Amino acid sequence: MSEKILVAVDGSINSVEALKEAEHLAVAFQSKLFLVNVQPSFNMIHTKLFISEKLIKEYQQELFENATKPAVDYLKSKNIDYELLMRIGDPVQQICKLAKELAVTHIVIGTRGMGPVKGVVLGSVSNGILHEAKVPVLIVPPQK
Repeated sequence: MSEKILVAVDGSINSVEALKEAEHLAVAFQSKLFLVNVQPSFNMIHTKLFISEKLIKEYQQELFENATKPAVDYLKSKNIDYELLMRIGDPVQQICKLAKELAVTHIVIGTRGMGPVKGVVLGSVSNGILHEAKVPVLIVPPQK
């Protein structure tokens, strides 16, 4: 089991579809799946003035658990080997950094399907990963 596949999950239907594609790859390559969810840092001066670091961490953990529950439930039902990871910060940077740290062979991510105009204006995590990653990236479009 030398292949490792990193899957970005956010609780959306599209990320579950990406997970299903990653599952097919994992079975074909006898790979282990690493699921990552990236939470915002909330590292702003006004946040720190009014909210304790402990409460911020608890909130991040709650968001993480909610975002990863659909993926975890799906993988448990399929009896697939996986590891669940949380990162804090910019999703593109954190996912690419983790891919390097784990020496993954593939990254799988769903797209939000916002279209080219909104994707350019708002930025796109999948597009950012596609350009920053040093390994093959599979971007799974929304299912119709």
